[in-house]
Parts: sequence; structure tokens; C-alpha cells
Amino acid sequence: MKQLKLFSLLAGLFALLPLLGQVETEVVVTDEPMTPEEYYANRYYGMNQNYVDFTTDQKKFNDWTIGLYGGINMIQGSDFNTLVRNQDPLFSYDFHATITKQLTHAFGLALQGSWGRTEQQMHARGPYRAHTEYYSYALLGDLNMSMLFRRVDNKSRFAWALHTYAGLGLMGYTAYRKPYDADPSQFQAVGSGGGGFGSLYATGGTGLRYKLSQRLDMEAKAMYIWTGDDQFDGSGEFGELSDIRKRSEDGFFTFSLGLLYKPGRHFEHLSWADPLADIYPGPSPDELSRMLVVCQSGDQDDDGVCDDWDRELNTPPGARVDGAGRALDTDLDGIIDLYDECVTLPGPASNNGCPEDTSAEELLTLAIANLEFSLDSDVISPGYYPLLDNAARYLKHYSHMTFDVVGHTDTRASDAYNMDLSRRRASNVKQYLVEKHGIPASQLNVVAKGFHELRFPECRPATSCPEWKNHANRRVVFVQK
Repeated sequence: MKQLKLFSLLAGLFALLPLLGQVETEVVVTDEPMTPEEYYANRYYGMNQNYVDFTTDQKKFNDWTIGLYGGINMIQGSDFNTLVRNQDPLFSYDFHATITKQLTHAFGLALQGSWGRTEQQMHARGPYRAHTEYYSYALLGDLNMSMLFRRVDNKSRFAWALHTYAGLGLMGYTAYRKPYDADPSQFQAVGSGGGGFGSLYATGGTGLRYKLSQRLDMEAKAMYIWTGDDQFDGSGEFGELSDIRKRSEDGFFTFSLGLLYKPGRHFEHLSWADPLADIYPGPSPDELSRMLVVCQSGDQDDDGVCDDWDRELNTPPGARVDGAGRALDTDLDGIIDLYDECVTLPGPASNNGCPEDTSAEELLTLAIANLEFSLDSDVISPGYYPLLDNAARYLKHYSHMTFDVVGHTDTRASDAYNMDLSRRRASNVKQYLVEKHGIPASQLNVVAKGFHELRFPECRPATSCPEWKNHANRRVVFVQK
């Protein structure tokens, strides 16, 4: 019986050799005109005569995997078992290594070598204790179930995969047995299998794999090994211990954890390359790395902006630049911030980019040129806050000077009333500058002018002018002392 099993395995392996030896090809369609019949036969029915060898250089993915696993095993359903009711379990070890060739996105062939030892016991007749030392090698099919059932609209990261395994192999083993309480030196060999090549066995199981990186995976795997022999568990070929379970051929489970290395020069492994991505063609990671060449022409002025899109190739060292590589000039006075001593205030180059003292009153008045008030009101409208914020920057620059904050009104109401209103307007402007910007109160002096210095003198009385001119008369200005 064992010889027949061995013959069947070898015959199956020889039958696979022509398939494994086939040369993979890539179809190359020529531009020569074809009839419709020739086109369909050439494209869809495998009759293409224009092809080239499919070489490693044309591959997009790595397709080899090397795995190392370690774990525990247990025999169940045999004459001797690892788990027996009311007894302590007798787990032992299993180690195996695999070399897998990925043939498609979802299927690969693995060559596996295993070595381990089982521990088992029997109390129905005895009691007895046994262990079996084994080695095996097998050819397995590896089916990636997650790849088969992955949806086209699944945009999540592809990092978990469920694999199923099935295959045939050869196993050699030696089983030992002793009375349960006897000294370990009393173990005696009571069965062996395999001879030179090992006995035929079948195996199958499943594994959950996680992608740690482009080069390394981790997998938790559970397998069942059907040995095809009744002596594997140590019950012996004959005698009262060998027939506790009638017509029972021994088998055992393995539970292991392993690391898998994916060698190769490509970015991705074929088992993790989602074929649905090819429905929407795009550049591969290798192609992207060649396309996205950063700073191909260098950075001549070392400003952090590549010369390919730098609009100012001679930026001085240390200058801050914008996204186009041009040196910043915050106040737009023609002097870059690197050399500008007053970055936020425009000024001539002769004064290192700072405003000149002779222009102080003019610049302050210009800064708040439109600071006006509503009729019979001393409240500063929030829309004028940016004007006063700009005036505060000038006041800080001219901190060695003092200024009058002069309030004005239109010609409505009495002189006394308008003098008080203009004073309140000037006071509110001073208060804003002092409290918000920390301008020294001694630098500003409140002055009330009422309606005595109108911007538009023709507006006396107020009814003789359009309202916009009256509105312009209700203002605050700065005068240098």
C-alpha cells in the first residue's frame, strides 16, 4: 500500500514537470494589417506567432517568498492523543521552512520542509505515554482567498490576507512508547515510517498573513497533517493498543507563527499586488520614482527652491524667499527683507529701507487718511482698526517724536458741543493706540478743533454740501509737534 502511494506521488510530480518548464511569453502585436479572422485568432485564441521571451527585466513584481515558522502540535482522534480528559495536555514543538514561487496574484506553489516532535498519551488501556519524532517535505498549493474576493471599490490598505493550503508530501518518523509512570529511559521504539523516502501524507490548512513592510510579512498558520499510517502515534502495528480506534489513520494539528521574507529588486510582491488596480492603469512605484525627479537642475542659489521653477536664480544667501524663489520684500519698498531695517514700513534705500524723520507727519496722516466718524458719534468703526494698526507701526518707529491727535467735526450744532465731540474723537483714537499697541501716552497729545478747520470749508453751513463732504470733515489727523 505504501509503495502504491509513493508511486502515485512521483507520477504526479513528473506530470507537473512539463507545465513548470514552460517559458512564459509576452504577446507583441505587430502593425502589419490583418484580416478580422486573423486578428481574433491572433488575440483571443492563442495563435500569436509574434512574441518575445518574458524576461526578468519585464517583470513588475517580486514572486519568491522564504518563510520560517515555529509552533506547537497535537495529535487528536488517534489511539494515543495529546489531549485526554482529566489529564494534563502534552504539547510539543514543530518547525518548518517554506520556499514559495508565486505563479499568479492569487496562487503559488510552496516547497515545505518540517521537523518536530509530538507528545501523546493513552489511559484507556495502560496508561501509556508516547512521543514521535518526525521530518517531512511536501509540495503545497497556496491560495490567497483575500485576493480572490477583494472588491473593486475597496480603497482600504491591503495589509491582511487569508491563505489556504493543501498538498502532498513524504514523511519519515519514529514513534516511542513507555508505561506512563516509567522512567524516560524506558521509552522504546514501537513504530517507524518512511524508509528511505518517507511515507506519503496529505496536509491542508489556513493562515492569516499581515504585511509588515515591502520585504517582510508575518503569518499565523494552522495545519492538519494526515499521515496515512496507524503507527505514528506510538500505538504499534499489532497488539491491544493498536486497535482502540478501528480503521483510524493517525493525524495531527500544528499551530505556528512565522516570518516571511520577500526577496527581489522590485517594489511590490505579486501576492500583495491588487490586480484590480490594473483596471485603472497608472504608473508603478518604480515608474513614479523615475518620473518624480526633484531638483534635476539643482539649486544654484541654495534658497530651497529648485532651479527648475526658481524665478530668481541669484538670491543672496540668507534671504527668505517665496514659493517662486524670489527674495521677500514685505513692505514693497524695493529693498528685500534681508537688507531692510524696517521690514514692515516702506522707506528709501538711502535710509536702509526705513521712513525718514522729515516725512513723519505726512506718513501718519496718510496712514489714517480715511479715518472718519458718523454723524454725532465718537465711536471708531471696526473697519478703521487696520488704519490705526498701521499708524501704530509708524509711531513705534518715530518713538523719539511727539504728535498731536487732532479731532474735527462738521458744522452742525454749536461750537461748544463740537469742541467736546472732537475732543472725544481724538481721545478715543489715542486710547486705542495706547491700550492695544502700547504706544506711550506721553507721545500723543489730544487736541480739539471742532468745526474751525474744515477739510471742505465750503460746507458752512452743512446743508450747502453733499453728505460725503460733511462726512470727510468729521475726522482725526496727526500733527507733529
